[in-house]
Amino acid sequence: MHITKIHLQNYRNFSDFTMEFHKGLNVIVGANNSGKTGLLYAIKLLRSPNDITIEDFNKNNLIDFRTNYLQDAPSIIIEYDITHTIIEDDTEDESIIRLLPFLGVQGFSNARREVDGVVRYEIAARIRATYSLDVKFLNDYKTEIDKLTTFSDYYAALSRYVEKHYSWTYTNGISDTKADQKDVTSIFDIRFIEAERTSEEVRKETKKEIDKFVKDPEQLVAIDELNKRVSEDLKTILKTTITKLADLFGNENNDIGLKKGNVAISSTIKANVSASDAYITEVQDTQKGFTVPIDHNGLGYNNLINIYMLIKLNEIKIGRDFRILCLEEPEAHLHPAMQYKLFKYLRDLDKKDKLNQQIFVTTHSSNITAVAGLDNMFMLAYNRNHKTPDCVAQSLKKQFEHPYTEGDLLEKSISDRKVEAKKHLSKFFDVTRSDMLFADKVILVEGIAEKLLMPAFMEKCGVPYEDEHISIVEIGGKHFEHFVELFNENKVKKKVLCITDCDFEWIKDGNLRAIQDYKSFEAKHIKKLQTNYTFNEFRIVTQTHYGRTFEDELFLSNRENVFFKKHLLNLVLPNLLVRFVEENGIELPNWISKREEYDGRVAKTLDKLVDAYIRRVDQSDENSTLYGDIIIAEIFLHYAEKQKGDLALQILTDSLFTNEEGVLQLNVPAYIAEGLTWLKN
Repeated sequence: MHITKIHLQNYRNFSDFTMEFHKGLNVIVGANNSGKTGLLYAIKLLRSPNDITIEDFNKNNLIDFRTNYLQDAPSIIIEYDITHTIIEDDTEDESIIRLLPFLGVQGFSNARREVDGVVRYEIAARIRATYSLDVKFLNDYKTEIDKLTTFSDYYAALSRYVEKHYSWTYTNGISDTKADQKDVTSIFDIRFIEAERTSEEVRKETKKEIDKFVKDPEQLVAIDELNKRVSEDLKTILKTTITKLADLFGNENNDIGLKKGNVAISSTIKANVSASDAYITEVQDTQKGFTVPIDHNGLGYNNLINIYMLIKLNEIKIGRDFRILCLEEPEAHLHPAMQYKLFKYLRDLDKKDKLNQQIFVTTHSSNITAVAGLDNMFMLAYNRNHKTPDCVAQSLKKQFEHPYTEGDLLEKSISDRKVEAKKHLSKFFDVTRSDMLFADKVILVEGIAEKLLMPAFMEKCGVPYEDEHISIVEIGGKHFEHFVELFNENKVKKKVLCITDCDFEWIKDGNLRAIQDYKSFEAKHIKKLQTNYTFNEFRIVTQTHYGRTFEDELFLSNRENVFFKKHLLNLVLPNLLVRFVEENGIELPNWISKREEYDGRVAKTLDKLVDAYIRRVDQSDENSTLYGDIIIAEIFLHYAEKQKGDLALQILTDSLFTNEEGVLQLNVPAYIAEGLTWLKN
């Protein structure tokens, strides 16, 4: 039995929100204040409806009270869709008994399935919970609210009505018949582990399980017999003391007037063993064998013990599968390796269909998302751009599904693309890359140099890295499409900026090509991305100022500053060329006139590039200086190729490239500045 869907109206961040869930593990990710915790609390209300206050009303709706709530008081509505599988021959199904008040009578025959001679029914129930004002007080509410003009006054008035005259009403969401609150709150056993937790949580949960166990009539009899035996044994042990106390208190002789009331002091030993208090959880040292109280153990391992015990307590079977576990930020106090281990365990249980309960997890841990599995994850976002801000959710499992009709080649190609993207992400969606799930905006870059320098570029362009909650993800190549597919036309509408290289080849057949060729060039991988991904939140930028990669474009973007050009070259050139630059400068005509001075170890590379310039297609004087700079940029790129990360780090740490405030003084390549401006707006 599990919740398949929830519909929230006017609750916390949720104005009118619907989300579907999986049977087993549900990992919910998103930026801060995207609604993750609120979603868990909405699930918890199914068990604990009294955990609600005025603060749980959607304030985006309340603030327009004169438009929305003059005639009707605000209410919170939550609908829970529940699915349960029953087996025809199972006469001990406790789950179906809990659901009976909320089942629809129609569609039962359509729900019948027979597999290997076993008849099963997939049945659906819906609970509608409404938190609203008692209608007896509606006129009073309208009279009072009609006089108010400010939100603060309205909020204060509404608080009084919520405190005194609001309550929950429940109906069968299918037939609209009324239901009792006790029927609703007994459907699921919901355990909620908050982000702030201590070893006390372990004790509470085990105590619940022990108490539940000893409520069985046979166990109660056994406990009574145990108390009798303990009482008799204690009487024997304490016989001398008991006799003294009996003589001391039993011979009152009406000294204080008890005899007149037919009362005398009597004493005995009556043990009252509490099974749940007697059961303790300790931590054992596996090397030395000693034990310590669990509250003397580290928070991280206590966290693991707590979660593990809640998963394993009561090995639930079909017909008793009414446990829901809500984990808020389970990564708290856990080392990244321990997070990884825990969720690998949960994922594997889920794959084998042995989780036996529905688990909801909210997390900010990329260690968890890296191992939880795409099919188990949901992205949540709080969209504030609409007239009525609301949360949106996207199942990553559904994001990569694209059914098609046989013979529809276009739809088949889209489906194949999604399958390939999912396969790639399942293999390469590591801790670093899964960070994009938690950001408001995403920048995809090819290599380490762009990733390292991007925060400095953002600062210079007025796009604060921290304030905008931007994730910079290094793809490690040109497989952007697999990562873009995560966000392609989905509900979350997260802005994705793709910064890629055009990879134009300047030298062809030994000659330097013309500028016009560069301007008309279309890279195949860029054209493919532009064709496949047309959603508004996606943007591709590439070099436009004659560079073919990030490094040579950075060099050309600063070609007007001789000091920066020279210093950039010196960062990557071998020492023998650094001396050559010091003696001859960085203008290509000087390099050509000094060809006989090239060291033999670099002559072949330099001759090839110089000859390409001399034999360039465009021999006009108009662009000769630009072509010369392009060749110097090619030399820079050649030597930077195998040290891109080191180059980026040197730029960031070199005081010659920054001002007194530490702000980068190099010009940001125009295509990157253009992309960052789009991302910010």
